[in-house]
Amino acid sequence: MTPPPDFSLPTPSPSDQDKSWALIAYLRSLSSSATLSFADYMQAVLYHPQWGYYGSGQVQFGAGGDFVTAPERSPLFTAGLVFEWQQAQAAGLGGDVLELGAGSGQLALDFLQASHQRGCIPNRYCILEISPALRRRQQERLRAALPDALFARLIWVDSIEALRLNAQTDQPCFSGGLLIANEVLDAMPVTRFRWRPGQVSSAEEQRVSCDGARFTWVSAPPSVELVQALADFADKWPKDTLAEAPVAAEINTALPAWLAELQQVLSQATGTTWLYFFDYGGASAEVYRPDRTDGTLRCHYRHLAHDDPFVYPGLQDITTWVDFERTARLAAAAGFFVDGERSQAAWLLGTDVPEQFTRLMQAAPDRAASARIAQGFKELVMPTEMGERFRVLRLRVEPA
Repeated sequence: MTPPPDFSLPTPSPSDQDKSWALIAYLRSLSSSATLSFADYMQAVLYHPQWGYYGSGQVQFGAGGDFVTAPERSPLFTAGLVFEWQQAQAAGLGGDVLELGAGSGQLALDFLQASHQRGCIPNRYCILEISPALRRRQQERLRAALPDALFARLIWVDSIEALRLNAQTDQPCFSGGLLIANEVLDAMPVTRFRWRPGQVSSAEEQRVSCDGARFTWVSAPPSVELVQALADFADKWPKDTLAEAPVAAEINTALPAWLAELQQVLSQATGTTWLYFFDYGGASAEVYRPDRTDGTLRCHYRHLAHDDPFVYPGLQDITTWVDFERTARLAAAAGFFVDGERSQAAWLLGTDVPEQFTRLMQAAPDRAASARIAQGFKELVMPTEMGERFRVLRLRVEPA
């Protein structure tokens, strides 16, 4: 668990170290007779309910945690979503909101408060949260921050399948409307591999082995799922991006099945649903550029970023860039209508957020408040901040 000498990461507390060692022992038991796929390793270190980074609630959001998401940077991010919600209601969509992975609960809090102020409160605000610990944190925070009438509109589920029926009411949990997925795709487990970009026959899977007290990469023949995933877009590869030497990369081989399940459930809703996926990433040729010799995998621990997923298992975040081109293609194959993809800045500036920003600045009580509002807006839209690095993919599902 100890990082190599060139790392400058803070030392975890004794209790956190104990937790990480328990997870390491669990992973060793899984790999005692064979190697682990990196997707299985990532699933365990992020989502194990007792020791995983998200599953156990180890993650800390905001300035004092490991990273800051858009809703924590400025309420103007959620204001853009409330604008989209108003457009959805005007278009006659379903009356519910569904958030995948609500994190700290900040987005849900801002959305319910802002929609209340604008007179467009959703019938239900459903949160799909697979982490029991995060569900408890979200419930405690939102119960304390919201009036009873608004809190009563919240529903929590732990799986896509659970959206079909609310056990308490015998009614579907989600009847259509707006689905929000902020930084969800980047945290889904991925398969790690090496290849010459665009050449499926050159691919080798990178699996995980436990070498004494440390995990290491081990090369293996590619799985059937990996070959199929790479073949899905290899023929679309720009010829000028082919590389002579193999490079490391990552791909979500489970994404087609996940999208298919989501579409199947949403299509059974009584109303149309607009889906918004926010994340960092780009087109296939950008994500798999040959000069990205070590892929896009990044780890975050107390606001420090590095690229070793085997440091502090269960105590750090692990993410990869999202291939939005592939995601849109797979979504279309699963039955979604693809309405387009653009930068976060272009999306926000196309809503009423600029007008709301102006009103907030005019109403700011002092220069310090004005500076905070301006800084938050800048972080959301500036190219050097989140404006261009983050993309927005909009999908649509019509009732079956």
